[in-house]
Amino acid sequence: MYTEFYGFAEMPFGLGPDPKFLYLAPSHFEAYSSMMAGIREQKGVIVITGEVGTGKTLLIRTLLNDLADDIKTVFVFHTGLSLKDLLKQILLQLDVPLWEKEENLAYYLRTLGGYLDERLSRNETVAVIVDEAQNLDEDTLEGLGRLCDPETPVGKVLQILLVGHPELEEKLGGDKLRAFRHKIKVHRRVAPLNREEGMRYVEHRLRVAGGKGNGTFTPKAVDRILEFARGIPRVINLVCDRALLLGFSRSSPSIGLKIAREAIKEMDYLRPAGSGPLLRMPPIRKPGKKMVRVFLLLLSLIIFAFSLQKLLAVLLQQ
Repeated sequence: MYTEFYGFAEMPFGLGPDPKFLYLAPSHFEAYSSMMAGIREQKGVIVITGEVGTGKTLLIRTLLNDLADDIKTVFVFHTGLSLKDLLKQILLQLDVPLWEKEENLAYYLRTLGGYLDERLSRNETVAVIVDEAQNLDEDTLEGLGRLCDPETPVGKVLQILLVGHPELEEKLGGDKLRAFRHKIKVHRRVAPLNREEGMRYVEHRLRVAGGKGNGTFTPKAVDRILEFARGIPRVINLVCDRALLLGFSRSSPSIGLKIAREAIKEMDYLRPAGSGPLLRMPPIRKPGKKMVRVFLLLLSLIIFAFSLQKLLAVLLQQ
């Protein structure tokens, strides 16, 4: 592979959520610090949203590594679950013994309540972190809201972090979840990278992987990749990885604009929809000769009409 050829210790643009590759752009830093502070300060319900590929799962993995030992964590990423199945997953991850004969919602609620009571006596916190939370149905979200009640001592023990796509905001905005919305104490959005952040992001990943920083890609190549990716880190990773593979196959010492364009052409299916922060504005076209003639004709007609109006006014006064 290209890692040895370009002097990397590992692949710089892998898709796995490895915390050591975390680059904290301002919106990522704000989201991460809000997640951490919200759980530590027992805010209750925390919501983090962002477009696909903006790095939300990487933030979760970093958070799981950094939370203190007195915070018991549950990470749920299979979210097409009913409230009953979700509670079962939570209890299993907390190593709470379950009776196989008891498979109903009331049993899981009682069991979790007893566990939270025990954590309360030890002054501990339980954080349930849900990725892809936009897939949870309204009934499940409503049930989670009833469990996380900051007005009760046991309710303060349980912290719920929901991380998902913008569709999660739409779901939470529905009438059925009005009561749940009032329990959301923190809401942050993870934004795509702007051009400067994107440049630093690429340099950061190259450096962490053991490479020679921004010397591997020329500035024009990086700029073209960022323009295509619309600031989405996952798309940047995929295109940069492909460009490195193309460069290696041609024994190119660096990735220039030509190779970057070829990588983009091969991966055009990744083109993000919508308008991102790096979207170019359409060029302003200079008016052609025909347009100029039409404009001058209209101007002449306006002047003629104005002059005729003044002449009529003079004749009427006589």
